[in-house]
Amino acid sequence: MKKLIAIISVLAAGFVGTAKADITMSAGQSLEIQSSGDVTNVSIGGSLGFAFSQDLGNGVTVSMSGLTFDNDVAVVDNIVGTADTTGTVSTLGASTTANIIVPLHANVAGTDLNNTGTANVVTAVGTFAGGTATASNKGIDGDAFEQISFASANGTLTYGSDIEVDYADTGVGDVTGSDLTAVGLASSDSAINLGGTLGNGISYTTSVGGTALKIGYLMASGVGNDLFDSSAAANNSTVAISTSVPVGPLSASIGYTSASAAGDDTNSIGVSTSMSVGSGTLSASYVSVDTTNDSTEMGFAYTAAMGSATLSIGYQQADTDGQDNTNMTSARISQPVGTGASVFAEMINLSGGTGTATAGETSSIVLGSAFTF
Repeated sequence: MKKLIAIISVLAAGFVGTAKADITMSAGQSLEIQSSGDVTNVSIGGSLGFAFSQDLGNGVTVSMSGLTFDNDVAVVDNIVGTADTTGTVSTLGASTTANIIVPLHANVAGTDLNNTGTANVVTAVGTFAGGTATASNKGIDGDAFEQISFASANGTLTYGSDIEVDYADTGVGDVTGSDLTAVGLASSDSAINLGGTLGNGISYTTSVGGTALKIGYLMASGVGNDLFDSSAAANNSTVAISTSVPVGPLSASIGYTSASAAGDDTNSIGVSTSMSVGSGTLSASYVSVDTTNDSTEMGFAYTAAMGSATLSIGYQQADTDGQDNTNMTSARISQPVGTGASVFAEMINLSGGTGTATAGETSSIVLGSAFTF
């Protein structure tokens, strides 16, 4: 890693004269296997990210990161995109000639159709079964490098797109770390929803004495465009604040989020605390959401060291008005097997109100390995 950073810095210096910014890269690779009911899923993926920082020489350090390639179990080839064109040609008349867009090679599962072409097709009386093109104009993290942070002795100011202000979601109880664990599971009848907590905005973090303070504001939630009308009547703005304070042997956090929307505002408050118990840490939380259908969530988690391994166990219960309670139990154990390498196992089990909207399994087990570079 250090050699790579040095090489990049030297190359940058050659192009611009002097390399002022510190450039860091991170990468990882994972192999995960999930067992849920009679289904076995395998996920193989990796990640690559870049970050830049620079000292302005006046006590302020500017940093930004982006262009991240991540393993996403919900996206084919891990890159989201839309189709170039779709459509079919059918019920053509006698000796009809039509121009249609067709793939230039077979649509093989897992293969991107990166090329399409126009074919002159002559048909007889009857129907021509046209094809549908798949995604080829795919993009990679359209919001890359669109957040910038200014850190000083007084705190850190960040502005840009994809600012997240879900400060009221202090909930604990879900100790899983893999996206694969929840694949194929039943939907939860009860769950908290804080409203719009991601979008274009600003956040500021600082500390006063031993108290940490964080403030966030979204001018437009759910919007990642570079250009937007900040005075538009339809904007869904969000304001949030959180604080963390030591209380004797405890560490307590309180978060509040207020998200406005055309249909109904959502006001949420969350409280969590943690303390050392034995060789581990016990955490508890409670979240209350006031909206059209009010929700509450409470959770508990315990994390402890077992030799060089780390074991975590969690429990969470959600209650939404008019719905059955949903209970979730989860556990994870991780064992390092060398520098930057580890193996892990985790499980999740749902009970109570599950599957009303989408049927599915209620339990899952994942085994995996992870490498960081």
